[in-house]
Amino acid sequence: MASIKKILLGLGIGGGMVAGGMYLWRLNKTSINLEIVPSVKLHKLDLQGVVLRIDVQLKNPTRTGLKLKFPFIKLLIKGSSIGSSQAVNQDIAIPAFGEAKFEAIMIRIPMFSLLSTAKGLLQAVQQGEAFKIGVTTMTTIDLGWKKIPFEKTDEVQLIGEQNGGN
Repeated sequence: MASIKKILLGLGIGGGMVAGGMYLWRLNKTSINLEIVPSVKLHKLDLQGVVLRIDVQLKNPTRTGLKLKFPFIKLLIKGSSIGSSQAVNQDIAIPAFGEAKFEAIMIRIPMFSLLSTAKGLLQAVQQGEAFKIGVTTMTTIDLGWKKIPFEKTDEVQLIGEQNGGN
């Protein structure tokens, strides 16, 4: 009778370890499958510089819900940073097969930066031409037992129409 209890206890512990291992593997795979879709629009152009509006959509195409930090955005031209969003210490939950949208993240690029490092951007905005800009989205995925930094850089087309300048 004592040996049957030991066998059942061993099977229970072994089964729990297998189930836990599969859960952790699924969570790790989920972090790899996180999709990020950014868009950049010209919000305002004035004597102080340019304000760009960034909208970011995070998609979770897996059957595991995620908890992550509010995304931090960095804008790049030819690999050089020209501006970034504010860091926000806020946890976001994305359900399984769900999405989270972050709209109207405003990033100001001062006129001095436009004249020195981002001349092409200023010219494209003034002439209403297409311009590609790098958007790096950074967040931290909380797996419960471990936090994994996640970073993705996309090159997106700047949409050059102003929305009234306000």
